[in-house]
Amino acid sequence: MAINTYAAIDVGSEELAMKIYEVSKAHGIRELTHLRHKMSLGSEIFSHGQVSYRTMSEICRVLRDYKKIMQEYQVSTYHAYGTDALREASNKLVLLDQIKLQADVKVKILSNSEERFLYFKAVFLKEKNFSELIDKGALIVDIQAGSIQLSLFHLGTLEFTQNLKLGSSRIRELLHTIEPEIFSFNELISEYMNKDLTEFCRMYLDNQKIAHIVSVGDQIPEIKQLLKERYADFTGLMSQKELASINSAFLPGIEANEAMAPTVLLLKKIAALTKCEDIYMSAIDLCDSMVAEYAERKERINSGHDFTRDILTTSKNIALRYHTDMKHVENVTYLALEIFDSIRKLHGLGKRERLLLQIGVILHSCGAYVNMEQTRENSYKIIMSTEIIGISHKERVIVANILRYNSEYFPPFEEIGDDISREEYITIVKLCAILKLANVLDKSNSQKIRQVGVTLQDSSLHIVAYTMADITLEKGLFHRKADVFEEAFGIRPVLKKKNKRKEG
Repeated sequence: MAINTYAAIDVGSEELAMKIYEVSKAHGIRELTHLRHKMSLGSEIFSHGQVSYRTMSEICRVLRDYKKIMQEYQVSTYHAYGTDALREASNKLVLLDQIKLQADVKVKILSNSEERFLYFKAVFLKEKNFSELIDKGALIVDIQAGSIQLSLFHLGTLEFTQNLKLGSSRIRELLHTIEPEIFSFNELISEYMNKDLTEFCRMYLDNQKIAHIVSVGDQIPEIKQLLKERYADFTGLMSQKELASINSAFLPGIEANEAMAPTVLLLKKIAALTKCEDIYMSAIDLCDSMVAEYAERKERINSGHDFTRDILTTSKNIALRYHTDMKHVENVTYLALEIFDSIRKLHGLGKRERLLLQIGVILHSCGAYVNMEQTRENSYKIIMSTEIIGISHKERVIVANILRYNSEYFPPFEEIGDDISREEYITIVKLCAILKLANVLDKSNSQKIRQVGVTLQDSSLHIVAYTMADITLEKGLFHRKADVFEEAFGIRPVLKKKNKRKEG
């Protein structure tokens, strides 16, 4: 059985880390080495908005050393990712260019949703009791340098997720600007975070029973290790009362105390507001998350958790928040997928695009809650403002544009802007055409067409509606959407009616 040697590099806010692993189907994931170089990247960016030339040089020097170590371990594949701090650096493109030129390392800056999704994959893969925790109701608290992500799981499925700009480094650097006036640093941190966390709990967790909190993030592994050194039998799980009793005295030295205080206080505050039963600290870091994704893709090693169901459940909860007609959504989803699956040879799209179509159908009318005369534009803005963990920013742009142009007119590539590539534009055109055709088959929102037979015959797509209902409205409007569909795929959809149930 072949064994792959994989390196994960995290260009983080507090340190530049690299882990090297052995990955195989037979033996799973085995860590070989862990290298860490402390630096102040996050502090620079959150204070000054950019990376200094001195720090750029330091990053490049360390990465050159890491490249040599990768050669010694005969690493076959590596990935290097930057996260929340780098996303906010005004000169991030210059930094990435210098890293490529000076160290011959290609660094990808993850979007927030991509970063958090990687952590989910690693937690499900490596924390063996995690599935039990989320069945009872668990809040995942992902504390990074720039923000925290709060994600609620219930009955084993992700229900919603929300990002707050309350990261540990961001809080520390912000409050340092008023340091001369600080009487109690910890009390000031608590006061600063109180409003956003209280508002989050009021809006999203009202009447929700939170049995467990699972904490992950930049500093959680280090805090967990410190607690283990202090309490030999500590495994990572503690009660809310035990967490509340922890104070900064257990942290060694002033520097560590100051750096970790926001993370500890964030956990305490969230635990108190949610009245959770216990808190679990996970030692998983971004490097572990990266290798989990690599192992899943390369060796088909996975946790068995259905992340697609999480994505769709989250999308449905967003739709419900905007009082969407879910019976209409379910019917149009069925119709759209029947059409998509019947013309695979024509559209050439895969499972991922099929999922984006489903998300688009679920969210296509959420903008009506804001203004019914501008449903499409409002739906676009809602999607662009709402994170869906499990799809990338680019995929979210695709979904948003499918909804924005859910009409007879579809603009040329040049009019849409710089957000998408030509390939992505073609994907949007195809998925939008399918959505338009499926949506018009339930134009009255009364689910008159619940069963269809879709067959591709020569230059026509035959859609047979098996229904006893009067579908005069649907047939009357069908030809307008058929024109758009024909422009996208080169075939003409034809709608027929049969007054009987579909056989088989």
